[in-house]
Amino acid sequence: METDIKFYELEKKIYRLVCNLGCEIIKRILEMQDEQIMKNRNKNEYRHKGYKQATIKTIMGEVEYKRAVYKKDKEHVFLLDNIIKIGKIGDISQNLVETMLKTVVDTVSYRKAEEEIKSLTNVTISHQALQQLVWKVGKIIEAKEKEEIKLFKEEKLIKGTKKIPALFEEADGLWIRLQGRDREIVLEKYKKECEKKNKEFNPKHRCKTELKLHITYEGWNKDSTRHELVNKKYIAGIMTSQTLKKLKNARIYQQYNTNSIKLRAMNGDGANWIKNIATKETIVQKDSFHIQQEIVRDIKEEKYRNEIVQMLEDKRYNEIQNYIESLKYILGGEEKTVKKLQTLQNYLKDGLQRYQDVLKEQNRELPEAPKGIEYRNMGTAESQIFTVLKVRLCSGRKAFLKNGASYLAKVCAEYFENDGEIAIQKIENNIPIDNSVEEWIKEIEENVRKNKKSHRANRKLTEESNFAQAKILEYTPELKELLKLAEPTALMYR
Repeated sequence: METDIKFYELEKKIYRLVCNLGCEIIKRILEMQDEQIMKNRNKNEYRHKGYKQATIKTIMGEVEYKRAVYKKDKEHVFLLDNIIKIGKIGDISQNLVETMLKTVVDTVSYRKAEEEIKSLTNVTISHQALQQLVWKVGKIIEAKEKEEIKLFKEEKLIKGTKKIPALFEEADGLWIRLQGRDREIVLEKYKKECEKKNKEFNPKHRCKTELKLHITYEGWNKDSTRHELVNKKYIAGIMTSQTLKKLKNARIYQQYNTNSIKLRAMNGDGANWIKNIATKETIVQKDSFHIQQEIVRDIKEEKYRNEIVQMLEDKRYNEIQNYIESLKYILGGEEKTVKKLQTLQNYLKDGLQRYQDVLKEQNRELPEAPKGIEYRNMGTAESQIFTVLKVRLCSGRKAFLKNGASYLAKVCAEYFENDGEIAIQKIENNIPIDNSVEEWIKEIEENVRKNKKSHRANRKLTEESNFAQAKILEYTPELKELLKLAEPTALMYR
């Protein structure tokens, strides 16, 4: 009798079987290792207090094992966890945590990520648990960012040594809808504004906040047909411009020898916060995409739009303001039209020159690019916003709590900065600190202490010597004449 075998079912059964076998092997290895630790421990220092059951979720499934608990002084410790370094967050292994985070970024929602993880691994994780995990990791990243800013202010960060001739920066924002308590706070603020301005309050008012994204890179890969960015680094989240500026400066300080940077250029949509995070030496330019977007938004007639675009391409920036002014009359002078044209005038009043133009105007040469790198026109901010944040945070109808959106943005930035990898160990690593100043101060204090001790000893010795000499002269007056004869000789050797 023939039996139909479906390969799909067979594959799933074998996969589960192998995963369960893997979990059993891990369990036995852990318990055997725990037994060896128990035999070889310092029995006077670690008193055995029995066993405790533990569970750890892995990509193969849940591993349940028992390990010994010991009492050291007044604390209870698990030597197995400390010695074999079970890297985990909560009860989830490091490998599974990294797989979960990557899946969260790659999918469009926590529910989709839940389904993906269920099909890819032998473990079931709820979408709420995935969200909590992102919050935990996001908090770790945020705490590390605050620590970087603090150490930079205290001048304790290790200074970067990499020398580069140019550093490029791009910044943009993504507006997201708020929910929960954060939405209520914004609505309450909006309601007070309406009362103050005697306007009608709309309870369906869109409550939004801005996610900020900042990118630094050294140039473009000369050998890549896609013009990939070289050594791109991200900062993402909901934060003030001052916080972003401090964090950005701390990151650049740790990575580069800033004295070697001859050119710094910033590309953005013209928002005030982008100007605020730039240094005095940075050339700030408006992003070409946003310039085109503003022109299309404020001028309906294509032929007039094309005229302005042509002026931009020909770099006839000084003609643009007068041309827009003339359009106010050409287009009929209606209030709505004039208002839009005024908005366009304000937007195009600065930031139109490209960084290459500014260098020429300042009689500065474009630095020579390092080997394998080329310098091109900037304009990657919008595509980075789309790739790093928008796909994940704006697909479908979504709303977030501020913290939830900020933490997810930080995880997304970590993922894309490391080319599709998220290393928990790297995230949890402590920031290297420069202790040279403290050691130098300690050395000075030690020398001062030694000198004081030596000075006290010398002073005591001098006092004792003077006292002894006085006593000798008191009892032997004839020595006075001998000392007078010795004075010139003594002076010669001073």
